[in-house]
Amino acid sequence: MSEQIYLEKSLSAAVYPPLKRALGVVDTTLPMVAVDAGCGAGRDALFMVEHGYTVHAYDKSDAAIARLEEIGGRYIHQTLFPNVSCFEQFVYPRTALINACSSLFFCDPGLFASAWQNLTRSLLKGGVFCGHFMGPDDSWAKMGRGDLSIHTYSDIQALFKDAFRVIDIIEHNTQGKTLLGKPKQWHIYAVVAQKVL
Repeated sequence: MSEQIYLEKSLSAAVYPPLKRALGVVDTTLPMVAVDAGCGAGRDALFMVEHGYTVHAYDKSDAAIARLEEIGGRYIHQTLFPNVSCFEQFVYPRTALINACSSLFFCDPGLFASAWQNLTRSLLKGGVFCGHFMGPDDSWAKMGRGDLSIHTYSDIQALFKDAFRVIDIIEHNTQGKTLLGKPKQWHIYAVVAQKVL
């Protein structure tokens, strides 16, 4: 039940600023193909479709993909291609834009390196990555769950070294709430970076 409530609340939340920023810097000569990694109910995927992209959206949750198929009905198998998948198994198309807002930190840390390699390899030169990374001060990170990928600022710099021009790394380290209204310390880095190699 809580997953359904979360999915509905996510649909009514505002589109993340990093995605709006990414749309403004992506190389417009590239094919308008995008990936929404860990798409949830598909708010961002639909935003990209409405901006002219063909979007391949995936999430490990059957319920999330079912909700996306429901609300994105007229776009399905035309400009929107939903998939039940996870970071380490998804087969990426060659893409101009990859959105991973509030999702990558749910990648199994033992599989993150290979998942990241697959993700970045699919991005065309001039294409843009936008997404969030969880920092060590986040209350979920401090729980020692073992199933979250946690990154420091220097870790993030290393991920984008050489092949990317980093446009923004904005740190948010603040008290807030989850979409379900529970108090939480958020420590998130919002990244927008353009592939240059």
